[in-house]
Amino acid sequence: MSASNSKSILTGTTRQLADRWAETRLAWRDQKAEEFEKTYLKEVFDRVASTVRVIGVLEQLLHQVHADCDWSHPPVPCPRRAA
Repeated sequence: MSASNSKSILTGTTRQLADRWAETRLAWRDQKAEEFEKTYLKEVFDRVASTVRVIGVLEQLLHQVHADCDWSHPPVPCPRRAA
């Protein structure tokens, strides 16, 4: 699974969770619901957002590594230093 694929799945699943939570909040409107949201869901959403950003950075780095390396030729051995 590619990083882009993982990012899409994570984003989509989190969006589904947010939608389901919004539906739940229509019926559950007390202090405990607010506590649950602040204690658990806010942290989940914050961490997912952070993770998605990191996956984006990793994708860019991997793309740069592939661009910087010519994978069509075998690596050239480093010359030995004279002692």
